[in-house]
Amino acid sequence: MKKILILAAHPDDAVTCMGGTICKLLDEGHKVDVFAFGNGDEDYAEPGGSEAAVKQYRTNTEKAYGILGCSLECLWLPDFEDFQTRELYRECIRAIRKYQPDIVFAHWWAEYFQHTTMATISRDAWNQARWFCSGDLGKPWTPAKYYHFCGKDGVGQITHLVDISEFEETKLAAHKAFSFHFYDETEDDSADVRKHDAYEGSKIGVEYAESFQRSFYFPEAVTDVNALF
Repeated sequence: MKKILILAAHPDDAVTCMGGTICKLLDEGHKVDVFAFGNGDEDYAEPGGSEAAVKQYRTNTEKAYGILGCSLECLWLPDFEDFQTRELYRECIRAIRKYQPDIVFAHWWAEYFQHTTMATISRDAWNQARWFCSGDLGKPWTPAKYYHFCGKDGVGQITHLVDISEFEETKLAAHKAFSFHFYDETEDDSADVRKHDAYEGSKIGVEYAESFQRSFYFPEAVTDVNALF
């Protein structure tokens, strides 16, 4: 069994961007944990709706993660909070050391400010979590690999496409649990998600896929040159 940690700005990001891969990892017997920040307090269209939005978002999140079957730890911070702070950077390091993942997944930079910030602090925390520093955050831990997951704008250069054909319907069910909160309640953007996954799948000849870019922010050590092959 391998351990996977997903660092996400909001709980729905992990569902929409890599819900199928989460299902596939769980089906293979691996452990998947999601660590997120946002609480959905901006998911309202009428003045004064923030409190109700947070309550609904929590309900939606519980339902979605019940469908996927992975665990979630969320700080439930305001949606427009500045994530690029000392405290939240430390939280990312703490999460990596707490869950001790073999692999980390997190945002790509080509999205709005909180996702961009998460892409930076998550990747940097992946590096710094292995250092002998900040001892109150847990013992140093080095995840072997780090991947950026794909939002609507895509990653810069895809290095991996995961066939999620078997799990597309489960992913969409979890995605629909969010209602979808950014649009009129009569709308459903799951068709767009399906089209995107189908497009990614067409690149490798499968029905549906999710795309990732592996980060080489710090290089791999090679003692046996045959490891290059």
